[in-house]
Amino acid sequence: NHLLAEQFNYDQAEQLRQAEECIPCLNVEQCNAYNAIYDSVQHQAGITLFVHGPGGTGKTLLYNTLCCALCGQGKVVLCVASSGIASLLLIGGHTAHSHFKIPL
Repeated sequence: NHLLAEQFNYDQAEQLRQAEECIPCLNVEQCNAYNAIYDSVQHQAGITLFVHGPGGTGKTLLYNTLCCALCGQGKVVLCVASSGIASLLLIGGHTAHSHFKIPL
């Protein structure tokens, strides 16, 4: 599957290094969200979490740190956003409608 192959087209060690560099930059609330999401993935809990906040509160840093940490472990991470501008800020980001072929 070429879509799956695309998701593994990265340097796993570099992703892990980037995550280790970013984790200390997270504030307390970001750390709490990071830990909840990370633990959910590690334990395959399948829970749904929603992260929200006004612009400039560090959501993108949180998302990119999680992406690097999980890719650093060889997991598949799909970074999607609802708008084109937001998707540009995510590592390997796409809009949801383009990535999943959702009709507009």
